[in-house]
Amino acid sequence: MSLRTKIFLLLAATYAFLIGYLYAFWMPDATRYQLEANERMQHRALRTLGEGLTPMILAGQLGDLYDTLDQVRRDNPEWRAVEILDSGGRRLYPLAGTALPQPGADDVRHEFVLGIDGSAVATMRVLISRTRLLAEIRTAQSRLIVALAVTTLLALALVATMLEATVRRPVARLAAASHALAAGEFGAPLPRAGRDEIGELVTSFSHMRDEVREAQDGLRHLAATLEQRVREEVAHNREKDHLLIQQSRLASMGEMVHNIAHQWRQPLNALGLLLHNIRDDYEYGALTAESLRQATSDAQRLLERMSRTIDDFRDFFRPDREMADFDVGAAVRDALFITEASLEHYNIAVAADVPSGIVAEGYPSQFSQAVLNVLINAKEALQQRGSGGRISVRLHEADGRACVTVDDDAGGIPAGVLPRIFEPYFTTKEEGSGIGLYMAKMIVEKNMQGSIEASNTESGARFVVSVPLKAAAGAQHE
Repeated sequence: MSLRTKIFLLLAATYAFLIGYLYAFWMPDATRYQLEANERMQHRALRTLGEGLTPMILAGQLGDLYDTLDQVRRDNPEWRAVEILDSGGRRLYPLAGTALPQPGADDVRHEFVLGIDGSAVATMRVLISRTRLLAEIRTAQSRLIVALAVTTLLALALVATMLEATVRRPVARLAAASHALAAGEFGAPLPRAGRDEIGELVTSFSHMRDEVREAQDGLRHLAATLEQRVREEVAHNREKDHLLIQQSRLASMGEMVHNIAHQWRQPLNALGLLLHNIRDDYEYGALTAESLRQATSDAQRLLERMSRTIDDFRDFFRPDREMADFDVGAAVRDALFITEASLEHYNIAVAADVPSGIVAEGYPSQFSQAVLNVLINAKEALQQRGSGGRISVRLHEADGRACVTVDDDAGGIPAGVLPRIFEPYFTTKEEGSGIGLYMAKMIVEKNMQGSIEASNTESGARFVVSVPLKAAAGAQHE
């Protein structure tokens, strides 16, 4: 679903919710409140009228009583009937035998006991129709709802226009540029970098793209001179190994940028929702300093998360210079983090059992790269089979070694291919380089005195990467 569709659905749902709330809750409550207020006002007016009629009833001035009530009824056409009974239950008004209307669904009946000094003199009953009042209330409410609906629709249209111009279009161009970068194209246009969060995102992406371009240029230069340098420096095998490791990492940069795009999708959606909430609070007068501060704080956390993503990817590709003690579980989780968004994009589930506390001595970044190459190999095997699939990663100790087992359900490796998968530049993929598994084997076996093995299971392939634990590694060096 595109970002534009999500924005439209969100605004449409907000509009529908508002209109539904007005009709389902506000209108009935407002009508009930107005009727109750009108009824209280009528009650007070009728009590005042009754207090004025009481002396006439005591004095037996029925003529004056009739004249007063007839005039009141003419002034209040919604009064359907007025009846006054003396203390003995005899009708004083209207004349005896006059038929009184039956109460209707929209009628309200008031009844008062008229008296002086606590003595009842008469009872007054008044039947009042609320038909006209209800019609007036409904007319006024309909006009108000139409005005609110039109105003809200215009406000939502304005919000949608602003989100389209300030968020969706720049994000769409950023996404297109990231896809182009993953394909090795560096000339895709970027949106204008403003002074807002989107502008900071554009600036960060531009810097990252420049770094990738410089790295690729360096890789081309290295590839052009590598053969000659290898012939001239055969004795420097360790340096050659480091160059190959760097080549493997740089070859993965396109996919890493694609992973960054996936990692950023959720924070960008959250930023769009924050902007909508700020606008919505402002339109309804609910925007306070505290809510604005909270929204700004939330947006800043999202931007910091996106910045940390860039730092995590950048740190992953920094080469190790010296051996060090490292947590094997943390190194495996680093590799899983790099591939997390890409695996999710291709609907590949990951089951990871990677405890902390298993310590080895070596090059943690290189070890993470080796595990990453195995994970990428499993992902590509699942992609060739079709969409979806499952990768299982388990870390455990066995015979003084830290063992990382990576299983997939891609169907396994053909028997004729299995013995050659660790050979340099051997690949069965159309666009494969054949260097990933070879580099993993070089890192694990030569640089860390470990081993890497491949086999088939009932459902797919299994790779086991093992390196000596810290104590065992120290004994080997001695």
